[in-house]
Formats: sequence, C-alpha cells, structure tokens
Amino acid sequence: MASLITLAAGSVAASSITFYQDDNYRGPHMTADRALSNFSGSGFNDSARSAVVHEGRWEICVDADFVNCGVLAPGAYPNLGAFAGRISSVRPVDGSYSAERNDNRGRQQMARATLYENSNLSGRSYQLGDPMPDMRASGFNDRASSLRVESGYWIFCSDADFRGECRTFGPGDYTSLPGMNDRISSGRMISNEYPYAGKPDWQRGGWNRQSQNQSGRSY
Repeated sequence: MASLITLAAGSVAASSITFYQDDNYRGPHMTADRALSNFSGSGFNDSARSAVVHEGRWEICVDADFVNCGVLAPGAYPNLGAFAGRISSVRPVDGSYSAERNDNRGRQQMARATLYENSNLSGRSYQLGDPMPDMRASGFNDRASSLRVESGYWIFCSDADFRGECRTFGPGDYTSLPGMNDRISSGRMISNEYPYAGKPDWQRGGWNRQSQNQSGRSY
C-alpha cells in the first residue's frame, strides 16, 4: 500500500491537492491543504508525476517560492506533463489567497500544448506556445491525432484562422481526438486559468462544447 505523507492532520480537506510519485495515481502520495513554499524536507521535492485536485484551484510551481507555475482546476491528472518530476512548491489560488496571485511569475512561459501525429501521444510532435492561426506554416496541418496540454486552456479548430469546428481543451493528456483527428488547422491559448478570468474571444472561432472523454479536461 502506498505510504501517505500528509501536510495537515485528519482527512483530506475540502480544498486540497494530492500528489502521487508515479503516473496514474500510483506510488507514495502527499496531500496539501495549504501553501507550501518549498518541498525540500517533505521527501517529495521533484517527485510528483500525477495529481488529484479535490476542490479549489492550485498553483503548482517548478521552483521553490512559487516561481515558474501553472494552475490546476479540480479534476484528476494522470500525468503532469511538463511539471512531472519537477514540482517544488504549491499553493491554493482561491478565496483569501487571491490577492497574492498578482505576481504571475513565470506562469505565461509555462503555458503550452503539444500535438502528436499518432494516437497515444506518439509519433512526430509539434509544440505550441504562441497562437498558430494556420498550421500549414508548421507542416503539421491536418496531422494531429492526440494532444497534451501542459498548461493553460486551448482552442483548436478544423480550419485556419480559428474557424470551422472548434473545441477547447484544458490541462491533461488526450490520447485520441474523436471528431478532430487529422483535422486541426489552427490553435491558440484562450485563458491561463479556469474559470476564465476574462471573457474569451469566441468570435474568432466557432466554439463547440464537448464533454470530457479523455484523461484531461475538454470544455
């Protein structure tokens, strides 16, 4: 049975996050219900590879003192993508803590998504950090069959210039893309967090709401 390292006494708190040492929620795990500026001494520094956010939104950071961060919404994350094996600090970003979220250090730099030519995150890949209005320029037009969103919330569309059929994806792994397989021609990040801090510019693409059908979140 996996060992449990708990940062607060008692059962898992309403607003908390549990990290696991291995993918798919396996191995030793640690639950946090408050800010932890440095994992050093916890036995979990640079160890977490999957996580479950029980409630609230949590900022996970590559460095101590909340530097180079991304935000996880409530849900299960079988693999933490770019953050896997690199997390050194964590803190909630809701409620009384919200006033301290204005530094945004490193958050935008970590927002990116990777398209894969084959299903199950295999084959040739193409990483996006900036908006890509026309995938023909990348040589990856109508080639993507799976997707990993490492941070941020992204919209991908079947036509160039964010037109045609569009779907949004939150952080997570999408081992297949039903309805969008080999059809993606443009993509961009629409928000760094969910719920969206501002109203996304849906007018630039035909947004369709899709139920979650992968290990990540699709909206």
